[in-house]
Amino acid sequence: MWSFPTKSITLNNLDVNLWCMNLDLSKDQVDERFHILNDQEQIKAKRFQFEQHQRRFIVARSTLKIILSRYLNIPPDQITFEYSPLGKPKLSNEINSQKIEFNLSHSQELAIYGITCDRLIGVDVEYIRPMPDAEQLAKRFFCPQEAEKINTLSSPDKDKAFFQLWTAKEAYLKATGEGISGGLDKVEIFLDSPLQLINLPHWQLLSFTPQTDYLAAIVVAGNLGNVSYWKADY
Repeated sequence: MWSFPTKSITLNNLDVNLWCMNLDLSKDQVDERFHILNDQEQIKAKRFQFEQHQRRFIVARSTLKIILSRYLNIPPDQITFEYSPLGKPKLSNEINSQKIEFNLSHSQELAIYGITCDRLIGVDVEYIRPMPDAEQLAKRFFCPQEAEKINTLSSPDKDKAFFQLWTAKEAYLKATGEGISGGLDKVEIFLDSPLQLINLPHWQLLSFTPQTDYLAAIVVAGNLGNVSYWKADY
């Protein structure tokens, strides 16, 4: 699925570029990437109690800047962000003449990044793991019909369906900027192949398996258009 991009990357409003990154880098690589982060990001990284959480944050955030630098043609350490009242990051206006939109998500050792031009995007990825309380969580957070569907399945189909719904819902809420506080039960998903958003005609959903034992979803405003899958193993 994933390939290395050409040296020149072009992006128009029909494109969706997806990137993946393995976060398990060596200490020397992490130390080098640490200097791509700005002062506030470095302070945040140092606050993580566990080494693996610090490493994942440093690699995920620095990779985002490296990816965006390829579109903007500026050094990664010059990438700057602004934040919505609910905390959604976007590129600072002064460096974003191309109207690039992005979103990222990481789980365990995998990060997924979505890049579009002049339209909103949300992404989410989750490591698939046993969910003995999937039925209770679905009843609490999902729509009633989705919870009923989860109840009819047996493991491991139950676990997979749970994460398909979770990633799709969270991707939409990240695209709108609401985040999980917007309410997972406010987003209804048609849980058949292909997954679809219900009663949200101006948004499109793509659910996919980026790597063994992971599930991911992207939601974009408008049509999916041309989806490219790039490796970001710099």
